[in-house]
Formats: sequence, structure tokens, C-alpha cells
Amino acid sequence: MIELSVVVPAYNQAPLLAASVGSLLRQSLPSDTYEVIAVNDGSTDDTGRVLAGLQAAHGPLSVITLPANRGRSGSRNAGIAAARGAIVVFVDSDIIVRHDFLAHHRRMHQERRGWIVSRGPVVPVESPADVPDDGIPALASSPAYFNTTNAGVPAEALRRAGMFDESFPGYGWEDFELGMRLKRLGLRRVFRRRAVAFHIEPHAPAYAVAADVRRETERAVSAVYFYRKHPVWETRVLIQATPVHHAAYWLQSGGGFIRADNVETVAERLRRAGWTGLAAFLYRGVLNRHYLRILERELTRGQQRSASDA
Repeated sequence: MIELSVVVPAYNQAPLLAASVGSLLRQSLPSDTYEVIAVNDGSTDDTGRVLAGLQAAHGPLSVITLPANRGRSGSRNAGIAAARGAIVVFVDSDIIVRHDFLAHHRRMHQERRGWIVSRGPVVPVESPADVPDDGIPALASSPAYFNTTNAGVPAEALRRAGMFDESFPGYGWEDFELGMRLKRLGLRRVFRRRAVAFHIEPHAPAYAVAADVRRETERAVSAVYFYRKHPVWETRVLIQATPVHHAAYWLQSGGGFIRADNVETVAERLRRAGWTGLAAFLYRGVLNRHYLRILERELTRGQQRSASDA
């Protein structure tokens, strides 16, 4: 009997799918107790071909092919709708897990009475070869209540909460928003450090400032949509719209000295000198400050529109 359904949305992730989905198909649980549902979200690369090859070689893999890109919320909802298990486990297509990953999630739900959100840490690595065979990484923690890189939720709780909101205008926050609704249903978060998900973050040979800035702009617009749905202090903390975050990101960008127009040059010099960690830290700080500027601008515009409507 299928107990767990793993939902993996995939959009133009062909290079990583053999490793990521493959790791889910090599679990210690009996193959008839879980299924992996890969949702090809209108990909234009070889995602479909790679998934077809994996499906031919492994039993517990189902593939859903969407004719057009529906985004992360839409693809996950399609996976939930097809799930046969009582528990839905979420991971992303750039996540690799060890053979005991699903066993830990199943055990968390078996050991607790009532509905829970099972969580485990998300640990960054540069490549699949860097995933350790055993042991708990030193930074095996995650403060998020619900994060779709590593979480398990009863299917009925997802349906009762209303599933993922497909109206988010851009990148990000749809999982945090659903998490708030799950929390209001009374689901407790249970965390197990051994249920590790390894997030593949390849070392980029160069910085793509324009593309990353666009992504942060989308993230800010989505954050505003999130806040308008849940206009409470908890949401402001989650979307980082606080004076503390402003101060922290100002410091992270070198006191405002590092900006979008010079960060690529500064970061490249630091990398050549061997300061790759500092380069990544400053680069992220510039992106974070851009995100906050767009976020505050959009929040202000929303307040002005509300005032004029009144």
C-alpha cells in the first residue's frame, strides 16, 4: 500500500534530475510503500526525456507533463492531486537525499498523534559528489516551519488548507504562505536532523547580476502579495520587512559601498584572491538590499492606493 507520495516539480532541470530523482527512487523503504511523482512543468529542455528514462528504469516513478508552465504552486498542486499516499513529501528537483530520507519522514508521522509537518535540514553542497554517505552535517538545522525543499504533510491537511495559491505573481513565498494556513489548522512542526536534504548549489563561474536582480524583484513583488493576504507582524518578519533586516543587509553590502553596478567586479577580484566566501557574502548582500528596496516601494504604493481608495 502506498503510504508516502513524493512530489517533485521540475522546470528545465534536466542536468540534475538523474541524481535528484534517482536518489528518491533508491530509498530503504519497500518500493510498494511509496511513489515519486515528478511534474514536468512545461520544460523546454531535456527534462521530459530524462524523466522518461528514469520512469522506464524504476517502478515507483510517475511523471505528469504539464502542457505549459504553471509555476511552482501549479505543478505541486498537480502532484498533490495525483498523490495516492496519505502523506505528501515535498522536495525540489535540485535536492539529493540519502537512502533513509523517506523512512525518517514516515517515522515522524507514525510516532506523533494527529497531523504534523515533518521537517528536516537543507544542507547546501556544490555537486552530487559532495553528498556524504552518512552522518549529520554540522549545520543541520532549519528554522522554517514549512519549506518545500524538505517537508512532509498529510494530504488531507493540504486539501483542507486549500493547497498552494497559484495566484502568486512571481518567484517565492508560496510555501511560506501555505505554511501559515497549515499552522492555523493546528499542525505541529516536528524536526528530525537525520532527514537531511542536500541542495545542489554549483559554484558559478561568473555572476549574472542582471538575472539575479530580476529574480529578487519578482521575489519582492510576491512578498507584497503574501503580506496583503496575511497583514500581520509574523509575515513582515518572514518577508524581512523590518529595520533589523535593513541594517543587516546594509552591513552585508559593505556599508552600502558594494552595489549592483560594481558588485561583479569586486566579487571577481575577491574570488581570484581566494576570498570566495566573502565574495558570495557581499554579492548576496547586494541582492538582499535590492529586494528590500523593491519590497518597501511596493508596500508604500499599496498603502497609497488604499489611502486614495478610502
